[in-house]
Amino acid sequence: MSSKLESKEVIHQVLEETSYAYRLSHTSGHHNADYAEYASSQSLADFRRAFGNPELTYEQLCRILRSASNKERRRQCKTPWAMFMANYIERNDNTGGRATH
Repeated sequence: MSSKLESKEVIHQVLEETSYAYRLSHTSGHHNADYAEYASSQSLADFRRAFGNPELTYEQLCRILRSASNKERRRQCKTPWAMFMANYIERNDNTGGRATH
């Protein structure tokens, strides 16, 4: 398996895990942040590993996730959310070339 494919699969897994945790936090009524803010604050280390970029900042991750989320809201396809997000992030190489290389 190529490192590009492995990286995308790890990003997909982290997206699924943080999405699940985000939904749980909202159903318990304890959190009022959007997904990008929540994921950036709760899972920055996981995303750094997934992207292969130990220098990834909270602000950069928020920007990446918001960009992908905005695109996801306008999509017409039926691809599952986390898969769409991982594909979008990988295609757009939002970490300066470190996520997929």
